[in-house]
Amino acid sequence: MKWIQLNSPKLDSVSRETICILPLGATEQHGPHLPLATDQLIADGMAERLDEACGGKLLVMPGLPATCSEHHMAFPGSLTLDHDTFARVVTQLIHSAARHGFRRFFLLNAHGGNMAIGGVIAEQLSTSLPDAEVVFGTWFRMAGERLRHLGEGDYPAVGHACEFDTSLLLALRPELVDVAAIADDGIAPTSPLLRFDLLSGGPTVRSLPFEQITTNGVWGKPSKASADKGRAILDITIPLIADILAAHWPSAPGMDGKSTNVPTSNGALSPSPRRAHA
Repeated sequence: MKWIQLNSPKLDSVSRETICILPLGATEQHGPHLPLATDQLIADGMAERLDEACGGKLLVMPGLPATCSEHHMAFPGSLTLDHDTFARVVTQLIHSAARHGFRRFFLLNAHGGNMAIGGVIAEQLSTSLPDAEVVFGTWFRMAGERLRHLGEGDYPAVGHACEFDTSLLLALRPELVDVAAIADDGIAPTSPLLRFDLLSGGPTVRSLPFEQITTNGVWGKPSKASADKGRAILDITIPLIADILAAHWPSAPGMDGKSTNVPTSNGALSPSPRRAHA
């Protein structure tokens, strides 16, 4: 179910045990071949497919027109919110839904720039809304190593506007991909302490403006992308996220019959005890 497509009486009839999904992407440059809305299109597309996988019993909230993209602002078209503004907007959206009685929230993130502040938001909401349950998760870290085998390019193939981003857009919105403009780019860090990609973080963190690590806005190898690979990413990621939701909220609508396995740090699945509330 999409929040914005329901009228007020129909939304009022939705069980307050329903899981609300807030898809978080971005509006920012994705090289010369992908649209500015790439991350939001991925977040929205995954949320829609997740709802379908759960029998249409999730409640998908509207995403944001811009999030945390300061590191892309040297490239035309990028829009950004600072961390404080982003946190306030997300917090107020969740508080608004909670005022209507909803209490189970999953923040489905598709943008690296939202990850650090996203964890802070979830932590703060646990204090300001003690009767609600808020979980933040980023699809490419939740799926992590379960997606690693799909990569074909050498490091750094999977980063930004890359092999995976481009494959997902070819599967979700192929009419928005300028295939003729695809060009690999990206300067790999020289220090092993800064080695990271889309699927796994490095042992340390250093934030750099994107114009310092790429000439065209791409960090990776979109030349290795395909629609089939994009569909394979979705086929792995969507059931895994459904498993995570079932582990957190096994009694929620749409969770009947779902696995209560959750991913471990190495991407494998292990049993999780059933709990009424996460």
